Amino acid sequence: MAVLASQVTEKDFGLRPMDPIRDLRGVADLIEEAFADDLDQSGKSALRELRWLSRMKPVLWWMVYTNPDHTDFLSGFVWEEDRKIVGNITINRTGPASRRWLISNLAVSKKYRRRGIARGLMYAALDLAEELNGSVVSLQVRADNDPALQLYTDLKFTQISGTTHLHADTVPSVKVVPMPKAVLLRPRHFGTPDSRAAYNLACAAVPVAVQKEWPLRQSQYRLGSNEQLSNAFRWLRGGGPSAYWLAEDGQRAVATVNVQPGTWGAVHTIDLVVHPDWRGELEKPLISRALTYLSRWRNRKIAIRHPAYHTEAVEAYKSFGLQESQTLIWMKREM
Repeated sequence: MAVLASQVTEKDFGLRPMDPIRDLRGVADLIEEAFADDLDQSGKSALRELRWLSRMKPVLWWMVYTNPDHTDFLSGFVWEEDRKIVGNITINRTGPASRRWLISNLAVSKKYRRRGIARGLMYAALDLAEELNGSVVSLQVRADNDPALQLYTDLKFTQISGTTHLHADTVPSVKVVPMPKAVLLRPRHFGTPDSRAAYNLACAAVPVAVQKEWPLRQSQYRLGSNEQLSNAFRWLRGGGPSAYWLAEDGQRAVATVNVQPGTWGAVHTIDLVVHPDWRGELEKPLISRALTYLSRWRNRKIAIRHPAYHTEAVEAYKSFGLQESQTLIWMKREM
């Protein structure tokens, strides 16, 4: 692979390492063209920052040459033809001195697709990770991007998990679906027993393969002073308090729901976890209650990110009027 990438770089095509000072504006233009329909608010904000940096040459120079630890997001390769950046790939470590690498922003201009440019950029990125003793390379791809999925599969990437994004411009009006008689829904308490119950539930609900990539920690499920302060802050900003619920079947926690009302233009969010033994029975009752709670702030948008493997919840959201924006799949390759 290294030999092929070297040949591509030196002879046939315009593959070369990215020079942020020289290339950043062209890369920003390419990302906007390639991902125009996929950029959410955070993506659009990141694109604006790239454009701002491309105009601030002294700041960019200082970041690149005096503070390289802050410019990992600018490392990678570009493909140049006709004096234009027509391909780009970003690759960086997931943390300082980490052996795990992340590929992002693989983009090729529409006019130049199906010429092997994406494959050449991937070869170069994988060579770099291998040369620097990388152990794993990960990336995200849309579930409906068949050419990219085929390319990554050809390069020995395997699927880990997926995230489905759903949205609605306003909170839909719904009827509350009754809970199963065997299940009790109550507020979560700010204490160790409930945080342990939520953690144990997550360990049962999240597939083992996903947990190997992103190990769960009980601290992730602990409610404390931060949440109380957040609720006070949300009230000051004109929003409502977050709601934290826990469902039990008499023996264990079988579901948790975190409902975050948006403030001042921010979107509402819902985080739902359901035990595998109760999937298909709890999603509609819990989601209908969450939407009913948010109905007092009906005119604000709602955005959901939910694990794609939990299909029952994805379908329940759709049944209440939310629309699927996209599903992103995480893939990895062992080096």
